[in-house]
Amino acid sequence: MAVNTGEGSKLQIGLGSVWGTITAPTVEVDMLNEKFGEEYTVITEDSLVGKATQGRSDVMGKKVTGGFEQLVKPDNIGLLLACALGSEAAPAQIGGTAVYDHSFSLITGSANLLPIFDAVVDKRTSVYGFISNKVSSISLNQANNDYLKASIDSVGFAEAADALEDLTLSTLRSFNFNDLTVEFAGTPVGADVKSVSFTLNNSLEDDEYVADGSTTMAEIDRQRREPTIEIEINWTAAMEAYRTANYKTATPLKVELIWTGATIATTDHYTLTVTAENAFITSFPDEISGAERITTTISFRCGSIGSAEPLVVTLRDLTTTRYLG
Repeated sequence: MAVNTGEGSKLQIGLGSVWGTITAPTVEVDMLNEKFGEEYTVITEDSLVGKATQGRSDVMGKKVTGGFEQLVKPDNIGLLLACALGSEAAPAQIGGTAVYDHSFSLITGSANLLPIFDAVVDKRTSVYGFISNKVSSISLNQANNDYLKASIDSVGFAEAADALEDLTLSTLRSFNFNDLTVEFAGTPVGADVKSVSFTLNNSLEDDEYVADGSTTMAEIDRQRREPTIEIEINWTAAMEAYRTANYKTATPLKVELIWTGATIATTDHYTLTVTAENAFITSFPDEISGAERITTTISFRCGSIGSAEPLVVTLRDLTTTRYLG
């Protein structure tokens, strides 16, 4: 009897183009787990007149829900960041080198929709394509003494039988805890940081069914965006000063999470930077829970003030073109 395990399974993703149409994947993901699947809205005739039980059932709607968790490497996260935030500037060359910065920000305007990604998963008994997914939320989670991991939740159009492309996994090392630095208003505070997480919730629609004779949804999109940051940190006099100056007065400060990875060239490194220009502290407890070292978890929301971008994520790598094409 065959025993099916997750060992050897594969997840591949690619930039989509038209809602409801699948495209070939271009990136193989260092998947830790996945949860893609098709969900169905079923109605049932509930009249009991002349019947001992309810009557027939019919499928009225279907959609894909799911997502995955992956290790974050310099060459496997760019497409997901582009799809999650939605807007990508032209790559900025660093000096005269082959190194480029890719800056992603929150797409705005009712005419500008979030990009689509398609996913193909080897489920071990069959290979399925999950068509036209949009990122509902993305989190970058850096635990103490661990690799940086990304968690993606998505909603999409439908599933269909598919096939894997001939792709290979990244051979670069993942970003990790020792790559991390944290800055408040340009001042490094990483010496006291225990863990960090960044989350972008796109408040994605997920029930856009219309009377077009189809069981699938019309194209869905973002609503109000909710980017947040959480930082677990040792309690110090400096932290108390931030609590007094920024939390108690609702005064924003610039927060940056910076991962500096493996060397690209003699003087350059792969980097991943999350920048919140106006971060408002929403929670900053100063509690003593026992005799152990005192720590606190600071929660921020990324605010929109004036013309400053509320959130920018920058990836430095060797890719010369935009991830969004």
